[in-house]
Amino acid sequence: MLQRSQTLYLLGIFILTVLLLTGSLARFATEEGELVLSHSGLLNAEGERELATWPMTILFALVSVISLLNIFFYRNRVRQMRLSVFLIFLFAGVTGMMFFYTWMVSSSFDTTATIYLWRFVIPPVSIILQYLAFRRIRRDELLVKAYDRIR
Repeated sequence: MLQRSQTLYLLGIFILTVLLLTGSLARFATEEGELVLSHSGLLNAEGERELATWPMTILFALVSVISLLNIFFYRNRVRQMRLSVFLIFLFAGVTGMMFFYTWMVSSSFDTTATIYLWRFVIPPVSIILQYLAFRRIRRDELLVKAYDRIR
């Protein structure tokens, strides 16, 4: 049901989470060259993998799949609200994991500068959109209960 505003919020969240899987998250300047952190690992200037970040890849993919599934639960609003709350906590975990990996890389590889790329704002924006979708789903559920009470 694309005419519902919460569906548009959830679709936006899905698109943003897919963007997490497409490019790099941060760049690090070292004496040997530049390191690039993406969902799949830490790559050096030659393109060789220095560090594997498969937990981050799994978490990004899990968030994307659950976000897509949440769109199709529009007939069961209670389940959709529960998944929305779960996704808010999952996005908080994604944010924490992203900061953990950047902290780990900057402390382990003796970096001189860290540049956070625009993909770092996707999880906080997704949390806000998820909260807005939750409020709209809740409003629909309260409206349906009010109609049932009138009958």
